[in-house]
Amino acid sequence: MKIAPYTERWNEGERDWSFVEDPRSDIEQWERRESLLLPPDYRHFLLKFNGGSVYPRLFKNTIGPLQLGPYVDNSSEDYVDLIHNWKTVESHWRGEIYGEGVPPKHLVIAETPGPVQLLMSLNSANFGAVYSWVHSTNKWGTDGNTEIFPQAHNFKVFLHSLYDDQEQSDYESWHLPIYDKLARELDI
Repeated sequence: MKIAPYTERWNEGERDWSFVEDPRSDIEQWERRESLLLPPDYRHFLLKFNGGSVYPRLFKNTIGPLQLGPYVDNSSEDYVDLIHNWKTVESHWRGEIYGEGVPPKHLVIAETPGPVQLLMSLNSANFGAVYSWVHSTNKWGTDGNTEIFPQAHNFKVFLHSLYDDQEQSDYESWHLPIYDKLARELDI
């Protein structure tokens, strides 16, 4: 499994891991302020990589058919477009993107290119579990924004569930030439 760095100004010269911010201080402040802890595997990932673009990145989402306007998407295959850095995760936590749409005590940790976001539970009953969620700005629990779908028991299990299609590889879609130098082994 590989990971390439997430940099905000890729086209302005951010071209190596040295531009990836160290989130340790911000995570510790957030944990104190919210009286919550991040699951150890996810925290370790953030401290080591602070988000990024992973390969392989395909997964079977557990949502089922999606009604997208007049089109129904029956495919359960999706891919992780980006695992968010801590700055973006915290922005979602503050409601800056989906307002009150995100289920309480859930972090938005990754995105797909479509309507599916990946969440991590901070509830004690399912602490660290990863869920698929069809993003919405409707307040959680109202107007059809009422369901999340279990993906994995924890972040590490989710990462290990990612795969590539052997017949039609996703590698060329993920790969940029600079990744030859930058991609690292993703080991947590």
